[in-house]
Amino acid sequence: MKPLTAVLVGAGNRGRSVYAAWARRHPERLCLVAVAEPDAGRRHATADEHGIAAAQCFDDWTACLEQPRLADLAILATSDTLHVAPALAAIERGYDLLLEKPIAPTAAECWRVVTAAERAGCLLQISHVLRYTPFYRKVHEIVSSGALGTLVHLDLKEHVAAWHMTHSFVRGRFRNRAVAAPILLAKSCHDLDLMAWLADRPALRVASFGSLAHYRAEQAPVGAPARCSDGCPAQSSCPHDAVRFYLGPDDDLASFWPWLDVSADPRRAARRRALEQERYGRCVYACDNDVLDHQAVTIEFAGGLTASFSLHGFAAEEQRTLRVTGTRGELRGRLDTGLLELTRPGVFGSERYELGESPLGHFGGDVGLMEHVTGLLADGSREPLQGLGRSALEGHLLGFAAEQARATGTIVDVPAFQNRVAGV
Repeated sequence: MKPLTAVLVGAGNRGRSVYAAWARRHPERLCLVAVAEPDAGRRHATADEHGIAAAQCFDDWTACLEQPRLADLAILATSDTLHVAPALAAIERGYDLLLEKPIAPTAAECWRVVTAAERAGCLLQISHVLRYTPFYRKVHEIVSSGALGTLVHLDLKEHVAAWHMTHSFVRGRFRNRAVAAPILLAKSCHDLDLMAWLADRPALRVASFGSLAHYRAEQAPVGAPARCSDGCPAQSSCPHDAVRFYLGPDDDLASFWPWLDVSADPRRAARRRALEQERYGRCVYACDNDVLDHQAVTIEFAGGLTASFSLHGFAAEEQRTLRVTGTRGELRGRLDTGLLELTRPGVFGSERYELGESPLGHFGGDVGLMEHVTGLLADGSREPLQGLGRSALEGHLLGFAAEQARATGTIVDVPAFQNRVAGV
């Protein structure tokens, strides 16, 4: 069987280093035939890695997607605020789509993309990679089997490591609403998607609280300069020192994310120059960020099921935890350890499941996603479609409703919110 073909729109960290890299490892399943990327270095490197002809290399997505359809699949891995236009153009050209999350930075735009794909009858796979990890697949299997009895409460938490928070949401590419969706969508749409998937029923009401409490000017150490490389008096004790974090790794390690964001050249001298000139060298208390550094969400689902989700950006290490409570049992787990434990009231001991995977590749989720979407396209099946279109939209709209609840200090009626988005 011939491999599927794909065009890659956006050859950054996710596009080139995850999706295109998977294609290189599995040429029998997926072949990259065109790339659109404004950065010449990334564009040429991707073309060289995949043997893409110069005529099939484009410096912007419009030039690529205005061509007659070049491949079976369009992989759209542009930045958060640049998903909608290329997605709609690809749908119009008849492509099936793998679209990086979040779908779009606003609820109305999410709705527009999903409904356009449905009208066109194309596959719209959102990169909710956590659904495809062995860990969360097992959670879903246990919950949907009825082993916990009637579900009572879902509790999910995302503990964002401080280095990740400062790299991506203070200094980096998701630092404010001008360049990215709210953090509930930019970072935690995975978790809201998992919550909707596990609940398997409509959300009715949502409330939320949170703020940007710490990564702001008034929290800066006395005498702190605008850049960490400018001789900060608190440098030795500051957990967010850019010099220590970005210059510490050797050149080999620095060729990977997150250090690769700082400089395409991983050599320490190049990284140092970048810190002295570019955004990743800034003091975390002197950035143009407006992203919340902690937030809590409470949801009421149909049937009396309640749920809570919280995130914060101060953890020593990256961690996701869950606790699913039913009338006949409770399931607890941590993604980073891969350990799930099922206990039952009135029963001594527990059932344990060990589903450990490397944190690289989202604990197996990146590979699982690519195997899933290429499998669907190869055999022509369209059902069941995990994380696809309408299903993915549910978690996105829940996030936007929660953000409205937080901003307005109200409890938001979720069906009414969804109807307003849909224009009903």
